[in-house]
Amino acid sequence: MRHFPQRYQQQHPNAHTDRGLNLHLETKRARAARGGMGSTKCAGNYAAALKPLMDCKKHGFHDNIFLELDTYEVGQLGKAVIQEMSAANVFLVLKTGEIVTPSTDRGTILPGVTRASVLTIVETFADELTAILKEGWKEADVQGVSDSVQVKASSRAVLVSECENAVECFCTGTAAELVPIKRLATAPGEEEAEFNFVDNGPITKAILTMLREAMAGTRHVEDGWLRNPFASKEEFCG
Repeated sequence: MRHFPQRYQQQHPNAHTDRGLNLHLETKRARAARGGMGSTKCAGNYAAALKPLMDCKKHGFHDNIFLELDTYEVGQLGKAVIQEMSAANVFLVLKTGEIVTPSTDRGTILPGVTRASVLTIVETFADELTAILKEGWKEADVQGVSDSVQVKASSRAVLVSECENAVECFCTGTAAELVPIKRLATAPGEEEAEFNFVDNGPITKAILTMLREAMAGTRHVEDGWLRNPFASKEEFCG
């Protein structure tokens, strides 16, 4: 299960609020590499991110988004593959309606429970979310969105350049649930990049509401999502 360490929660006072994160795009240090422990729930998964986390805060960022560092070449930042944050999975909401999160196929990203829950919610309630997207983005005066836009969930390799076509961005974790991301940028002296997103946009808010409704049992997603803690061992584990 994907938990935010207590130290991480304390460093993110805006978890569970409307204030979006200002994130640093880390281009010099790796959180995890193929063949390592990036997909395993262990202390080393967090330890490698602590020093970069401390450093990014000196520049006014809340946290880092790490890259698959072997895909990054200086001058070609847009072609680099996005990984995840120090202790959270990342989602982009693209103008096409695709709600995409980096794939776990490389073995460098922890397959978070909240990440999986969001993918299932988007797949199950795609039509409802499409209606929310169209109305909400129209009110926000988002340009370049087709009238035939349709929400869909996907997990695949996500390039840095795709942030240019993202309207919303958010991260997920067990303790933080969904937290909006309003900005992603490099620091002074690094290869220049900056992306701004609708802060706590309509899709981000809608998915968080749906997730909480599912947790409370007021929205049925699929059988087996909620277990009765007072049931027999056989029924609970069945």
